[in-house]
Amino acid sequence: MSELSISVDAREDVGRGANRRLRTTGRFPGVIYSKGESRSVSLDSKEFAKLQKDLLGITPLVTLMEGKEEVMALVQEVQRHPIKDYYIHVDFHEVTRGEEITAQASLHYLGEPIGVKNDGGTLETQLHEVEVRSRPRDIPNFIEVDVSGLNVGDSLHVSDLPVIEGVTFVTHGDTLIVSVGGAMREEEPEVEVSEAAVEGDSDAQEKTDEGISGDGES
Repeated sequence: MSELSISVDAREDVGRGANRRLRTTGRFPGVIYSKGESRSVSLDSKEFAKLQKDLLGITPLVTLMEGKEEVMALVQEVQRHPIKDYYIHVDFHEVTRGEEITAQASLHYLGEPIGVKNDGGTLETQLHEVEVRSRPRDIPNFIEVDVSGLNVGDSLHVSDLPVIEGVTFVTHGDTLIVSVGGAMREEEPEVEVSEAAVEGDSDAQEKTDEGISGDGES
């Protein structure tokens, strides 16, 4: 489980005007959802940018520090400006210690498949994360998947993932996660024959036939 954390402040002023004023101070708005309720907060943009880097490739479970209170939450949705790229809004989903939750766990692929190394195959990744269910403290930051033993034509499914104590895979076991395809074949270029060339060959054949016929008469 991730031990990452970030400070948040309670926010009472809401609306576009309040959000614009908030962003001029280097902060941006967010909401923490918890069992049908929600509360508005604000976060420091630079601190959140660092948090996002630290969360890259792992389950986005963080500790939110609000004054003297601390809560665990999943980062659910992050909105950024499409052009200027600043943070617009973030949604958190609070989780309760000891209660099972559903989350996305990242898959980290390890090794180079035999079929790629020796036979020119191609590693075809279908999933980068799977849905799991467990208590917050048992959620893995990521799940390692060793693909080094795969030959061309081999594949791995969710049911092939390692057993993790306290964790149940929600994604169906038959779901394909990775496979090794055959080497790409280069298609032979098609030779286009022009009508003129065809007609020329026909004329030449007719002249040849006439010559043979003439020789036979003499």
